[in-house]
Amino acid sequence: MLQVYMILNGIDRLDPDIFFRMATGSNTRGNNQKIAKPRARLGMRQNVFSQRVVNDWNSIPIQVLKSSILNTFKSRHDKVWQGEKFR
Repeated sequence: MLQVYMILNGIDRLDPDIFFRMATGSNTRGNNQKIAKPRARLGMRQNVFSQRVVNDWNSIPIQVLKSSILNTFKSRHDKVWQGEKFR
């Protein structure tokens, strides 16, 4: 998740359009930084980084994604994945 955060927020010098396609439309419940999951025709494609992280990224609460600093994102993300309530 840290790598996705760094790619989407411009911390890594990688073009996010190469890896991800952002979801469009009004059906983005939860967070507004949802990634669209393209359909994988081959079984090998399902194991690629840009496919594996989509469901987990889309399930992250908006409060975590709005973190402006990487360390803040890390600590908030850890709390969410440990099952703690986020405030």
